[in-house]
Amino acid sequence: MSEDQPSNGISHPPSDPPAPAHAPALRDAESTATAQSPEFQPLDPRVVGLWRLTRAIGFTILLGMAGLVALIVGLTAEGALPVVFPAWCALLLLFGWLLYWLPRRSYRAWGYRIDHKVLETRSGILFQIRQLLPLTRLQHVDLHRGPLERRFGLASLVVHTAGTHAATIGIPGLDADVASRLRDHLVEVGGDDGV
Repeated sequence: MSEDQPSNGISHPPSDPPAPAHAPALRDAESTATAQSPEFQPLDPRVVGLWRLTRAIGFTILLGMAGLVALIVGLTAEGALPVVFPAWCALLLLFGWLLYWLPRRSYRAWGYRIDHKVLETRSGILFQIRQLLPLTRLQHVDLHRGPLERRFGLASLVVHTAGTHAATIGIPGLDADVASRLRDHLVEVGGDDGV
């Protein structure tokens, strides 16, 4: 993490001087964009464990239902057991691989950045999603902490917006203290803009 980015998850634009007037226009535009756009912040790494646990619960329910169906079909249909049991085992292996791979990949895909004008999030593995919220549209900010999130010391930040079809933007997997400070920062910045 650079010196310009505090470790509390709130990014402030660096105070570098603007590019010299004789620099090419493209380089000037790039340096201005970099100076005004802090880098994306990652989620808390503990979210990988949280996502694994929640997916494990869901996969266990699905595997239990699939196992029950496989057992009924295997016992009632003649000769089906040698086909159904390997299919269930293949499903078990697929779920195990997804349980290992998917949360880590989702963690690497997630990020957020905040400057004095916008909140931007990015997410998605196959289909990448970027959401940009001008802070002038901010209505209010909530913290959500379910029982599993509390167990991991995490919280989700939910930002409610005005005048858009997607009325909320969520940032999951934040350290609870960072999420609280981030909420206060967004309310302060939004209040400065007259929201």
